[in-house]
Amino acid sequence: MSRLTPAQAAARWLAQEDLDRSPQREQFAAWLEESEENRQAWAQAHRVWGVLDDADENDLIAALTRAARRAGPEPAARSPRPWLIAASIGALTVSAALLVGIREEWPGRRPSPVQVAAGAAPSLYAIGRADYVTGAGQKSIVDLPDGTRLTLDSDTAVDVAFANGRRDIRLLKGQAFFDVAHDRQRPFAVQAAERVITALGTQFDVKLDAEGMRVVLAEGSVSVGMAQGRTGAPPVKLKPGEAYSAQKNAAGKVARTDLNAALAWRQGVVEFHDQPLSEAIRLLNRYTRAQIVIKDPKVAALRITGVFKTGDIKRFGRSVSEVLPVRMMARDANTYELVSTRR
Repeated sequence: MSRLTPAQAAARWLAQEDLDRSPQREQFAAWLEESEENRQAWAQAHRVWGVLDDADENDLIAALTRAARRAGPEPAARSPRPWLIAASIGALTVSAALLVGIREEWPGRRPSPVQVAAGAAPSLYAIGRADYVTGAGQKSIVDLPDGTRLTLDSDTAVDVAFANGRRDIRLLKGQAFFDVAHDRQRPFAVQAAERVITALGTQFDVKLDAEGMRVVLAEGSVSVGMAQGRTGAPPVKLKPGEAYSAQKNAAGKVARTDLNAALAWRQGVVEFHDQPLSEAIRLLNRYTRAQIVIKDPKVAALRITGVFKTGDIKRFGRSVSEVLPVRMMARDANTYELVSTRR
């Protein structure tokens, strides 16, 4: 949690389901000992559950209450005033942050498989049309014949071709996480636009959209180079925790990244760190048929930090309106607009 502010880290510790077990218990104790700021942030966060006790329908509130009760004695004082809810949650984070529906992949916890309809082409042995596809709001886990597991995000399509001693995949659009079965005799390669990611046995995430592509390495090692027939920079080798990003026809860049944030989509959440509201909306819209629009440039430029559940536009609208000067208005059955509340 070293990349988080004390307030953000405290909120995550509250959402931890097994804080009373090893190794989480020891990790939490070490975090408390790191600084006085951490201890103050925890004390503040720990008090929040008392004013949220009657709001079990909210995922975050329920998580905060359960974890806080496990972590220590019940506070002596309690306030039932509803108006404190938004203020108390807002105090947990900075830059108008609100954590909703936290489902982090903490150490020792594996995500539950999400089975959704995914169409398979007749053959997995030739490059052609997409073999596996997810629609808006869908995710799918696919086990390939070699033991590799793919986790497909919303609105994603991949083409699989296992032939001639190779394991080739094309990411046609969207985002996918690859847990690659080790096989030195058969290289595993993922092509995304003009780049190719090559691995033996490793875990990495690839995202492809209109702005370009990004590779995040979670475990092992991969190299990222230009696709066959393309000219450009020599291949780049990534280390765990690094991300490679490239826009169309531009040189790629390597930087350290927050794996929790980059891979949060696998748990049904998205995480933002001081990002423009317009950017957050663009990502959230991938997960629902209904769409959020922003017409006011000042609203689009507002910045947001937090972890939000995907697939529920109305919940997001309620949450963001508690910490930013905006409200969400229905324009038609499938369109909602975020508008300013400032006069």
